This record gives sequence, structure tokens and C-alpha cells, in this order.
Amino acid sequence: MFSPHLSGKAVRIKRKRIIRRAKQGDLIQGSPMKSVELAYQELVDGLHSSAGEAEFERVGRRVAERMGFRYFAYLGLGDLDPVLISSYPKRWSEHYFAEGYEDVDPVIAFARSGRSTLQWTREAARRFPLRAQKRLFDDADEFGIRHGVSVAITGGFNRFAAFTFAVDEVSSAHGRMVTEANDIVQLIGLTFHAHADAKLVLRSPRNEAVPLTQRERECLTWAARGKSMEATAMIIGVTPRAVKFHLDNARVRLGAETLPQAVAIALQGGTIT
Repeated sequence: MFSPHLSGKAVRIKRKRIIRRAKQGDLIQGSPMKSVELAYQELVDGLHSSAGEAEFERVGRRVAERMGFRYFAYLGLGDLDPVLISSYPKRWSEHYFAEGYEDVDPVIAFARSGRSTLQWTREAARRFPLRAQKRLFDDADEFGIRHGVSVAITGGFNRFAAFTFAVDEVSSAHGRMVTEANDIVQLIGLTFHAHADAKLVLRSPRNEAVPLTQRERECLTWAARGKSMEATAMIIGVTPRAVKFHLDNARVRLGAETLPQAVAIALQGGTIT
């Protein structure tokens, strides 16, 4: 928060300094939410101009670095072959599929369940019942993949995906950021999936656009760009309560349980762009 005693000029200078630090990849002390919001905006800007897997990989890698993570990974699964877009070492990706780890990976089981986000650690692997699961985390440890947060993404036609940020060493800053900005972390994963599914033709039939009112589409569009209800209200000239009303209606019409899910469904179906 900015001090109420700062002048308008001082506020602008301070805001510029904070944004500059965030763009240099620093977690903003005391404000992990702001860091994640800036990372999400960069993701949206990058994905809008991305057309191939290499470009998607560059966007994901850049956003992961902005948030202080070493790796990112998007793994889409369904009836056909798995689709992996990630900054993981190539040798690890090849080893993962060669060993059939997608069949025992707890993150994949979590993604299939569709339960929001999951924080996982190397130490937690000791509680897993299967020997193959323990071996999976032992092998990942050798590549510096030890801690992370994964977003579960469920879709139609028996398809699901997981979007993951991972690091070699966990820190209190990562945990605080993921906890305080959980909705935006989830939105990052869902947005990446929606753009990948739409632009890379990743196997699933395209969902039909759901009819929404102009205001509902407008509010969802700004939500997809990372704007809060208050910011959206100022942009379109209504009250925050009205924005919430339209977003709630859109969420119900789209059959989504959360706002991030509603945004992803709207993007994937072409209701908003």
C-alpha cells in the first residue's frame, strides 16, 4: 500500500520503482500479490502474440522467472499422446515418459481430480505408498526439481492438464506468494491451457461459445487481463457490486465453480478473446 502522506508525484515514482523491481524478477517485499499480478499480465500479453509451442515455452519460462521459479511445465493428457510444454531439462522429460511416471505421478492424479492448486515437496514423497512414486521424486531431485505448485485443469472429452511452477530450493517467499495469490496462480495455469488448447489444436473439440450479455463478456474480458473488480468498475463506469453481479452471472452461465474457471472456459470457447 502507498502511504496517504505521499504526494501524487511521489506515488508515481514509488509505483514505477516497484514495477521496475518486479520486472527484474524480484519478489516485492511484503507484496507477493503485486508480483504475481504483474507476472500474469506479462503472460496474457505474451500468449496473445504466441502461435507455436516454442513461443509458448518462452512465455512460460519468462513468467516463471519473474515469479522466482526455476521451471514451469504444462502437461496435457487425454485420449491421445501427452503434450508437454516446459522449461524442464530435455533429459528429464525424456526420462519421465520413458519410465512411465505419468501413470504414478501424484501431480497427475491431483490434476485429474480438478481440485484447484497443490503445493508439493520432495519431503512429502516419503508418505506416498508406491515405490515408483518415491523413485519419481528421487529422480526429479537429481534434476533440481524438488518443490512446486501445480494447478489442476479439467476439460471436456476426458481431458485434463496440470500447470506447474517448480524450484530446487523452497523459500518462505514462494509459500507466501502462492498462499496469498492463489487465485491468480490458478488463473495463470488456466489461461495458459486455454490459449494452448485454442492455438495449438491440442486434440479436444472446441467448446461452443456460451451466449453471455455484453456486460458479462466485458467484465470477463477484463478479469482475463488480470483486472480486479474495482479496477474493472472504474474502466467500464459501473460500481464494483455491478461487476460482481455480472461476473457471478457469467460464471453460472458457463457452468464454472470459480472465476478463474469461468475465464478459462470463455477463452477456450471463444466467448472472449
